[in-house]
Amino acid sequence: MKLKSLLIILLSVAMLGLADSAEAQRNKYKARRKTNKKVSHYKGGVRGYGRFEPYTFVGANINAGNYFGDLAPVNKAASTDVSFTRPGFGLYGGYKFHHSMAVTAEINWVRVFGDDFASDPGSEDGFARYARNLSFRNDIKEFRLALQIFLFPNYGGPSQRLPFNAYLSLGAAVFHHEPKGKVPDVDYQSAQDGSVAAPQAGEWVKLRPLGTEGQNLGIVEPYKNIGISIPVAIGAQMRIPNTQLTAGMEFGIRYMFTDYIDDVSTNYVGLNQFDDDLARIMSDRGAVPFSSKGKARDLTNLRIIDNHGEGHSYFIEGNVGTGIDGSKRGNPDNNDMIFVTQIKVSYVLGGTTRRRAKYR
Repeated sequence: MKLKSLLIILLSVAMLGLADSAEAQRNKYKARRKTNKKVSHYKGGVRGYGRFEPYTFVGANINAGNYFGDLAPVNKAASTDVSFTRPGFGLYGGYKFHHSMAVTAEINWVRVFGDDFASDPGSEDGFARYARNLSFRNDIKEFRLALQIFLFPNYGGPSQRLPFNAYLSLGAAVFHHEPKGKVPDVDYQSAQDGSVAAPQAGEWVKLRPLGTEGQNLGIVEPYKNIGISIPVAIGAQMRIPNTQLTAGMEFGIRYMFTDYIDDVSTNYVGLNQFDDDLARIMSDRGAVPFSSKGKARDLTNLRIIDNHGEGHSYFIEGNVGTGIDGSKRGNPDNNDMIFVTQIKVSYVLGGTTRRRAKYR
């Protein structure tokens, strides 16, 4: 009996041990399955507290416009004069549809300016430009569509934007432009002594309707004041903490499909061919002893250049200062470009400051 009782006790203890071990294994399996389920539902990324959520933003910019073309100080690619920088502004909106990409639509007003007075009369290339003495300003109104490609992907919603990012912008634009020139106070082509007043003296007049290169005489085709351009830009932006605002800066180039942003492209027309006195005066301002800003020009060393059809030809010594009929006024082989630097501020629509749950 004692042996039988002992065997029963030992068997009972063994059964209890096996039951505890099985329960422990069951609990461990449940915990592992729960963890796996959480991991399978995780939607995180490099940044943020959930999967990417698209959002919309709107903003405004102030810009600085510069120009490269026939009236640039020197004939070198992308040369410009920073003193000719002019301010402008714009409005834009966008849609961030991907963690690394956004589309934007933008309306900009950009002013550009150029003046041959900035060229160096002591250099071979600068002399012809200085003697030509043309100048212009142009208010360009553009509508731009662009794709922004960001350097760093941004996961999460609008409230989990990165503190800093950079991007490349590629797109297309439609623009309206109207080059203008400042009329000298005197018709120096008719009389250097200032005895003949110029029509609309001192005013900035539209140059396109005047046909300064013979557009109204059937010599060349009139150019249009609406065109297209290819804008390329790089930018950087920074999130303003605890707000829905983003501030940034963008540097862009507009490749224009026109050579008439400055109203200069082909050849001079003989002054006797113009019926309109204002068109004649504005077509060639080489005889004017002042720049568009009223600064005195040095005409003492200017001489006649007679490279018909090749260089610039002037009758400076004859006190007329006009280009020979058919001589080069500009270079039609290269279209104009403008440079646009923007300071931008945007506001994110629909964002909140509430942090999303890390696991869902």
